[in-house]
Amino acid sequence: MTTEFKTKRPRQLLLATDLGARCDRALDRAVQLSREWHAPLTVVHAFEQIEPIADEPGWRQPQDAALAIQAELEDELGTTGLPGITVRVPKGKPSEVVLSVAEEVQAELILTGVKRDGAFEKALLGDTVTELARHSKVPVLVVKKRLRKPYGKIVVATDLSELSRAALARAVDLFGPENLLVFHASFAHFASRMDDRVAYESELRSDAIQNCRDFIRDVAGDAAAASIEVVVEYGEPDLLLEKYVQDKKVDLVVAATRGRSGLLGVLLGSVAIRILDSVACDVLIVRS
Repeated sequence: MTTEFKTKRPRQLLLATDLGARCDRALDRAVQLSREWHAPLTVVHAFEQIEPIADEPGWRQPQDAALAIQAELEDELGTTGLPGITVRVPKGKPSEVVLSVAEEVQAELILTGVKRDGAFEKALLGDTVTELARHSKVPVLVVKKRLRKPYGKIVVATDLSELSRAALARAVDLFGPENLLVFHASFAHFASRMDDRVAYESELRSDAIQNCRDFIRDVAGDAAAASIEVVVEYGEPDLLLEKYVQDKKVDLVVAATRGRSGLLGVLLGSVAIRILDSVACDVLIVRS
């Protein structure tokens, strides 16, 4: 059944920050999207309880950690000029705190940052980012690049499965079809057709492109199918996307993962996590 999607912007955003430089870029993007989408922003930081220092005078003892961190955040956020930002500083494991606050405030998008290798400026995923990507009920936007402009070139990674429908649908909801490109990577077995590999690959690619257009039409409607560009390549999705993002200067990749726990959940989400780890641009992880 064909479905026409209208843009559906989040009504509440949540930024997870560790107060480090890793989240400066995520903060800038959160402020930009909050303004563009007219969506309130909640900022959350999880902390571990600071224990008293033995044999130190009272004035050198740690102050109330939550109040100190909240004051620091409010002071920094005040420079953004964005009204109505809410700051939350609960105690606990970061991923659990973020997911709990997201549910409490009914956030529809979680933003966070990544660590960076100072020598090479390579984004490094931490445990919290990976856990959020695997377990969040709402999309998680992992910000890697500095904010220079709104998202323009957006690639939706798909294998044409039911799982990847969610990624395309959410991308259309958030950004509309105009700036989207569907990227489909698959494996082709050429061994038995080496005598005519070029023709065989061309035929496979033509069929795959048509399948992609049918997929887009089924998920987002005829208008989207007509305006969204399709790219089909053969090989490992994460490796191909890494090169495509670099060559085409892509701003954002959207990928889907299945929300399950245990080994099965890890395996089903492994492609999305590898994409998240490998591409240099921002990544939006959507749970099916």
